[in-house]
Amino acid sequence: MSKDEDKKSSSSEIHQKLALIESSFNRKYGLWLVEKQSESSHSRGRNNSTNGDSSATPDISDTGKGRRSKTSRVKTGPELPHQPIHGFVNESLFLKNFLLKRKGSDEEFKALAIVGKFGVGKTTLCQDVFNDEDVKEAYLPRIWVSMYSEETKEGEDQKVAVLKRMLRSLGVEDEALELIRTEAEEEKRNTQEAGKTDEETVEEKELSRLLDALNSNLFGKRYLIVLDDVWEDNEWNQRLDDEKTPQEKTHLSCGFPKGFGGRVIVTSRDEGLAKKIVGEEENVQRLFPRSDVESVWEIYKDAFGEPMKDENGNVMRDAVEKVVLGKDGRPTKWVVNARYLGRYKKELMDKSGGVPWAAQMLATIEPLKNDEDKET
Repeated sequence: MSKDEDKKSSSSEIHQKLALIESSFNRKYGLWLVEKQSESSHSRGRNNSTNGDSSATPDISDTGKGRRSKTSRVKTGPELPHQPIHGFVNESLFLKNFLLKRKGSDEEFKALAIVGKFGVGKTTLCQDVFNDEDVKEAYLPRIWVSMYSEETKEGEDQKVAVLKRMLRSLGVEDEALELIRTEAEEEKRNTQEAGKTDEETVEEKELSRLLDALNSNLFGKRYLIVLDDVWEDNEWNQRLDDEKTPQEKTHLSCGFPKGFGGRVIVTSRDEGLAKKIVGEEENVQRLFPRSDVESVWEIYKDAFGEPMKDENGNVMRDAVEKVVLGKDGRPTKWVVNARYLGRYKKELMDKSGGVPWAAQMLATIEPLKNDEDKET
């Protein structure tokens, strides 16, 4: 078998394993986790927000290509996770290099897509780089846009909703945004009353004005924009680096001024969609499950609980514990202190597939006690 065939086979196996992990957790552990998390939420806090792509345990089933059920959508933000980030050293260096390494007076606009399966850490990786001190110094403004928001009104054009969120981040008041909509409606009404032909809808007129406003607010600035978790239902599938003619004034590229060193980072599970947005293959960075068992183990420990201490009060390496409330209201101590740590880590890798989110979810399940675990 050739090297290319080996690579394709390996990639296929990874995707199959990830799909199996998703469906397994969704079917078997969904209701159980909700019950357990409800019982022990006061003692566990928000541990599940680290190193994965969401701060909740969503229904991850997709309703079709590029589309998800509403229950699987989670609004994200630029804030760093509460727990340390593990296992993204090379990926972070690549992303920082994309943002910070410039050749001479490089003021070219660039867009990059981070693509990968659910839970591999796309959001966490971007949060890490977005908050880097060198990146903060190099880019102003920096805008984080969660492509899903519960604030989006029913029936509202998705592109309009996203642009409004960007403009609010830039300090544009809601009154100004409402005025843009009012002006679009008045223009459409006046055209119709004058008996003139106007095929442009009110939404298209509003979109055009919002794009102009975004361009004006970003013009002359070295900006960084993260568009997190893009899907087809966001209707955001136009290439961002195109220089469009004035007639194509609703093209999303019109909102991003060119020639000032601006950067846009897109995250998505859909590689085909990502390529439509950022263009060339070289502008797509794939994020795979972690292959470093120690990183996955650290993610698991952080999500599980606190480090154990011995009888002298000294922290025990690779041993963690937490207290949860049972159905009877009594506290119960959960402990991970494996006698054969290597086997335990291997089992963790096998069950999680190296996916950070899966490792976090495994940490919410009471450890099985067997003859390899120490009694405490």
